[in-house]
Amino acid sequence: MGKNMIFTLQSMLCFHINIVASLKSSTDEYALLAFKSQITSDSNNILAKNWSQGTSFCNWVGITCGSRYQRVRELNLANMGVGGTIAKEIGELSFLRSLIISNNNFLGFIPGEIGNLSQLREIEMKINLSHNRLYGEIPNRIFNLPCLTAIDLRNNSLSGRLPTDICNNLPNMEWLRILFNHISGNIPPSLGACRKLQLLSLMYNNFSGSIPMEIGNLSKLQSLYLGGNNLMGNIPNEIGKLSELVYLDLGINHLNGSIPYEVGNSSALQQFYLFSNNLIGEIPHSIGNLSNLKILDMSQNNLHGPILAAIFNLSMLKVLALDVNSIFGNLPSSIANWLPDLEGLYLGGNQLGGEIPASVSNFSKLIHLDLSYNSFNGRVPMNIGNLQNLQKLGLDNNELTNDPSMIELDFLISLKNCRNLKIIVMKYYQKPWVICQHQLKFSLPLIVALKVSFLMKLVI
Repeated sequence: MGKNMIFTLQSMLCFHINIVASLKSSTDEYALLAFKSQITSDSNNILAKNWSQGTSFCNWVGITCGSRYQRVRELNLANMGVGGTIAKEIGELSFLRSLIISNNNFLGFIPGEIGNLSQLREIEMKINLSHNRLYGEIPNRIFNLPCLTAIDLRNNSLSGRLPTDICNNLPNMEWLRILFNHISGNIPPSLGACRKLQLLSLMYNNFSGSIPMEIGNLSKLQSLYLGGNNLMGNIPNEIGKLSELVYLDLGINHLNGSIPYEVGNSSALQQFYLFSNNLIGEIPHSIGNLSNLKILDMSQNNLHGPILAAIFNLSMLKVLALDVNSIFGNLPSSIANWLPDLEGLYLGGNQLGGEIPASVSNFSKLIHLDLSYNSFNGRVPMNIGNLQNLQKLGLDNNELTNDPSMIELDFLISLKNCRNLKIIVMKYYQKPWVICQHQLKFSLPLIVALKVSFLMKLVI
């Protein structure tokens, strides 16, 4: 009798579970159909043909269900050419773990009901620039989903501010991308509580204030993109604590003060952008410790002091941009010995002087060389033609000289090996030179440009 009773109770429980699961599945179908009803463009007729009540919603395009309860676990409509508004009923997909609707034509507000999705792991809502964009504020409830590991809202027109407690309830957050929007206000110091964060990109918004020192708590951070904002103040020394940092972009802001010496402790750094700020002081010697650095761009600041010789020991460097500063001194005679992979050298608009080292010809991969608007003197090295990959050569507004017995510029003959050369920009101290294609004793697919005052004349 007891066994029969237990069997009966088990049967009733299973029946109850199946009834509940069936009701919940109906809720998922209802939510998906409500989502479909807000779609106003479906260029490939994917939803129109496939999302119908005649088939199980678990078989619909873009839908992945769990194997046990047949509940929607993933909604992925990326790159499907659909558009419209996001229905609030999406918040009823209570088993949803991944929501990806990127590269479509969705517009309007992000519904706050997304904050009901307690199992949500990943959100991507990025819109092509050529289409309409999501606008309005990001619902604060999104930042209260503790299972969330990634948020991608880039390339929209979202506004408002980030909540001050943004990371208090996001212990698992690894990727946060909100670049190319209109978010304003300060960067919340509570971001330092997202200890698992690997990528933080807030580029090209309207953030103001200073960079919070709490960012130094993000020990797993590999990519930090804060460029293109209105940030002010000093670069926090705590950035030097980010030992796993690979990409650091703080360009196009209003940062001032000096570059912290501690940044040299971020030994994994490969790309470092500080261009277009108001930084002052000398380039710290610790930059020479960044042995993995491939791109260093500190152009368009107010940096001064002698050119840092240690930079030319960074053997993996591909681009070095220090142009438009107040750096002085002579280039090292062995400038190219430790930079075998350098492709771009931008030193224009400084106070560098002396002769251009003959060893510059050893930059075998160099594509762009800009030494304009300095005080270089003497003659251009005759072996500069060894730069066979060179496409642009900028030498204008220096104090360079030429053999007075020669009618033409003496180094031009050496450029016959530079088959990719397109532009030469020059204005000589002794007298202006106009060099035409037919004056060269060899054929080159190049345009030679002469700067006279502020006028650029192209002569072919």
